[in-house]
Amino acid sequence: MEDLTEYLEEDRVPLEEKVKQYLAVERNIRLLEIDMLSMQQHHVDEDFPQNQQAEAELQLSVLMQRYEELQQEIIALLPGINQLVEIDLGYGPSSVGYFTVDHETYQPLDKPVLRVVH
Repeated sequence: MEDLTEYLEEDRVPLEEKVKQYLAVERNIRLLEIDMLSMQQHHVDEDFPQNQQAEAELQLSVLMQRYEELQQEIIALLPGINQLVEIDLGYGPSSVGYFTVDHETYQPLDKPVLRVVH
């Protein structure tokens, strides 16, 4: 009989923590991009404060760097490629995997993808 609680194993906690950080950074990037677009829309007719734009771009750059670092850390924690690993993100089973091949066509991807299913 299949073990349906495999995602609760203690050895997956470091991976789970990295994925939670990764998702939080991803969310912050999206929110910052929305804020930047919103600032641009509201200041079309006005002089757009260059310091606000520069600060937002710097913050986005820092977040993108952290995002890429977390991707590499997660990939290093995964047991293999082209497979999903079940983890617990606090609301039931979730999955994470690093893929170099499209799962439908079995063709190599142009750029490998880190997938988080939650």
